[in-house]
Amino acid sequence: MNFDLSDEQRMLDDSLARLLADHADFETRRRLSSRAPGWSPELWAEFARLGLLALPFDEKQGGIGGGPVDTMLVMRQLGRALSAEPFLETCVLAPVLLSEDGGGVVTALRGDIMEGRAICTVAARQESADLVQAASTGGEWRLTGNASLVPWGGEADWLILPAETGKGLALFLIEGERAGVTRRGYPTQDGRRSAKITFKDAVAQRLAASDAGGLLDRARATALAAICAEAVGAMESCLEQTVEYLRTRQQFGTVIGKFQALQHQAADMVIALEQARSMAFFAAMNCEQADAALRERALSAAKVQINRSARSIGQAAIQLHGGIGMTMELAIGHYFKRLTMIELSFGDLDHHLDRLAAAGGLAA
Repeated sequence: MNFDLSDEQRMLDDSLARLLADHADFETRRRLSSRAPGWSPELWAEFARLGLLALPFDEKQGGIGGGPVDTMLVMRQLGRALSAEPFLETCVLAPVLLSEDGGGVVTALRGDIMEGRAICTVAARQESADLVQAASTGGEWRLTGNASLVPWGGEADWLILPAETGKGLALFLIEGERAGVTRRGYPTQDGRRSAKITFKDAVAQRLAASDAGGLLDRARATALAAICAEAVGAMESCLEQTVEYLRTRQQFGTVIGKFQALQHQAADMVIALEQARSMAFFAAMNCEQADAALRERALSAAKVQINRSARSIGQAAIQLHGGIGMTMELAIGHYFKRLTMIELSFGDLDHHLDRLAAAGGLAA
């Protein structure tokens, strides 16, 4: 199998790396994360100019029609820069959930997303027993209930969420400022934002999804592969910053990187990173697998390794930096927080180990 990137993919990777180096330094991120909306509208506009926001949308919908590898490249660079922009929600999850609807509102929303005029998030973390309820009255669908832990839910222009209709699961699209929608946003541990959203007889549009549950599974699979790539980018930065610290920090009259015990820990970090990188490729290659059982098994295997490597590399980076690694002024602690949140997103280690074991393992 050919793992080489195309010329267009290398250009995409290089262009995004330069853009983030110029606009997404650590101090800028700290300043932006201290207040809503939590990301840079100026950088988001640059994403639109570069074509990143149109990348996941089909060419028939006016997009670029990028695939999972393209998304992997973007998410890896966002992870390296510790970017807080809502790309995962707006340009990974949302395009999948909007893909089967050709209505006027949805078509306009796609255009607004691609042009950088709209942020869309997905409230897909609800348990079946706590689903928002949807009722059709007078030709309108109205939502009632609560959605918790909605990423960027307090700042997004549009929300997509599953709801129970009484005849099964359906997907709904609703404006964030719609009457009957109450949003309580709050910061999260990794410097991003989330929200609890309450719906009280709020009018929403039902999306034309033939199989809402299956479409949600596809969206989660795509997002899981993307967040694996983000984790790899963050781990790469952790390793680079740690090695640089070992080369410059002096103790007992010499740089600490000469101590063999610390060299062994750095070598373990390299091994864990290579394992994670391989599984991120594996996830990208399998996230659009038509066979749902094969897809879920492959993605669970990838997330298991990503979670293990993220914890190993994050903890080693903090330890090798010593006490300074725990300070808010140093970037490495913020990378560790983000890796910890990624570890808990879309299923933690135990969840995916259980799924993999129930499926008979990856080799099955």
